[in-house]
Amino acid sequence: MSSIRSSCRVCGSQTRPLFSAKVLGKYDIQYEECAMCGFVQTETPYWLDEAYSSAFTTTDTGTLQRSLIMGRSAAAIAYFLCNRSGRFVDYAGGYGTLTRYMRDVGFDFYSTDLYAQNIIARGFDAAPGRYEMATAFECFEHFVNPAEELTKILAYSDTIFFTTQPCPDPAPAVDKWWYYAPHHGQHVALYRPRTLKILGQQFGLNYYNVRNYHLFTRKQIPSFSFSFLVLAGRFGLGHLIGLLMKSRILSDAALLETRTKEGALIP
Repeated sequence: MSSIRSSCRVCGSQTRPLFSAKVLGKYDIQYEECAMCGFVQTETPYWLDEAYSSAFTTTDTGTLQRSLIMGRSAAAIAYFLCNRSGRFVDYAGGYGTLTRYMRDVGFDFYSTDLYAQNIIARGFDAAPGRYEMATAFECFEHFVNPAEELTKILAYSDTIFFTTQPCPDPAPAVDKWWYYAPHHGQHVALYRPRTLKILGQQFGLNYYNVRNYHLFTRKQIPSFSFSFLVLAGRFGLGHLIGLLMKSRILSDAALLETRTKEGALIP
């Protein structure tokens, strides 16, 4: 294992070598850990063009189920902690699955993603501007420079609801924790709660966490409120909110039909 040390891409402190792993089945890559903030990072990732030849990994068969589960929690957060009548954006929204689900529930959601085409929520791409809340599901682990990416999300909203699996402490061996995922090479940033708290503090954000769900916001909220809404959203509250909101399914269909007739949307 190399003894060369580099700087933490979250707090700038010196890292220590953690282990080496074969990424994409062929590149011997070093993983490093920051003793100060607990961030785990790969060496500077030079293989990402190859890793992102597809926006989604072939072995990820649970993406739809996770979108639905995360959407229920997002509905609870949006309904009770935000102006539920406002606009929302799904950052790194992939094919638009979450955006379409949230619009079906009744929220005015839009999607943005530099690397994937919005297929499922066509016609609802996010324009620059301010939004009530940004969701960012399963993308923080892909950030080469977390602070730069967080700056981009903050251009949309000061409230960011996101998911990422917290790295256990001490860090497991590469074959003892599935979330390293060296086989697809896309997970280059792994966090602990203290890492995310430090990252948020750099931007004046409060940080709340329960399991793999996280919230950055300038608002002051009781920690138990966030935990309750996330978990209750998953187990029933999300369905209730769907009954309280007015679905946009029919109104979106009418809007898209009008746009198509006007030539603003290609069928």
